[in-house]
Amino acid sequence: MTAAPQIPPQATAAAPAAGARAKRRIAWAGLAVNLPLAVGKISIGLVAGSPALVADGVHSLSDLASDVTVLWALGHSARGPDREHPWGHGRFETLATLAVALALTLAAAGILWDAGARLAGGGVMPQPGLLALLAALGSVLIKEALFHATLRVGRRTGSRLLMANAWHHRSDALSSVVAAAGIGGGMLGWPLLDPLAAAVIAAMLLRVAWNYGRPAVDELVDAQAPEAERAALAATLRDCPGVTGLRALRLRRHGAERQADVSILVDPQITVTEAHRISEAAHERALAAHPALGQLVIHVEPAGHEEGYGATAAPLRHEVEARLCTILAQHWPGVTLQQVRLDYFDHGIEIEIFAEARDDTLTRPEVIGADLTARLRRSLPGLAELRLRPANARTSSAGS
Repeated sequence: MTAAPQIPPQATAAAPAAGARAKRRIAWAGLAVNLPLAVGKISIGLVAGSPALVADGVHSLSDLASDVTVLWALGHSARGPDREHPWGHGRFETLATLAVALALTLAAAGILWDAGARLAGGGVMPQPGLLALLAALGSVLIKEALFHATLRVGRRTGSRLLMANAWHHRSDALSSVVAAAGIGGGMLGWPLLDPLAAAVIAAMLLRVAWNYGRPAVDELVDAQAPEAERAALAATLRDCPGVTGLRALRLRRHGAERQADVSILVDPQITVTEAHRISEAAHERALAAHPALGQLVIHVEPAGHEEGYGATAAPLRHEVEARLCTILAQHWPGVTLQQVRLDYFDHGIEIEIFAEARDDTLTRPEVIGADLTARLRRSLPGLAELRLRPANARTSSAGS
């Protein structure tokens, strides 16, 4: 039998503790790089007379805000469930991912605005020096290295937040490419190169913002996980012995992990304890097969009877027992109920009664059983079958 795919593979390669440490390290590395880089580009741009490099340095400052947001989110999302957050804190990462996507959108809008203004101005730009060009090219190399390092950790830990932040680093690298193109174009006499390249890069950034922002919104509104992931989990649960089917499987993202709830169908004739054992086995098997699955809630239902009369319309135990006691008190006062077993099916309720009597009334339990059946059906038309047994029959059956 072919093993079902895991949910998802990229989210399970690192142990939770090691993954949390790796995410914090790369976020701090981004902060350590972006602060001096932003200050350096702004300073050199002012000295070298390059407005493009100054604007690029200001863009790097937005990366600082992104890094602070990432560190805040990682600090909160790593905490386990508590009284106020019983499902954990994973969605702090989701909120931060959405914030980074918005930052990418604003950065793209700023680049487009600047490009449009320069094109409208006829492409006039100052003549910067070689130092500005070298600073821009150096920024490209540094931010590309940071992009790849952050993206690698994001993929290994399954963190969309880090992957989005990695693309924010790349947006700064691309911004530096634009600055370098503008500086080089100005030095070579091609002033329109800068704004045209900026427009293309802005479109790329908007696409990246959409690719990370849309899943974040989907997660916040509890959209279903992709069908392939649901199918993988369903296959694992169906393979568990005792599970005859599934119903209402729901799977959602919660930060870097998954959460699911499902109804498993079991043989309606088995005991509650056996059904519970099957559900625990299914739960254990699913968590082992899909390490990204953080929480799984399983509801047990009888196969073939999960939505019919027995499940939704039949009276509950206290109502049935009250009617039985009333009939016995009126017509068979010497008989006392000891235990009542109820089986709820679509065709009706099957009742098995264990009783005892003060005299020899129960020497012929089928007589009382027939009378109880006839009288009970008057108020309980859904009664399918009633069986009356002496209480000592239950004891003998248990002993044998």
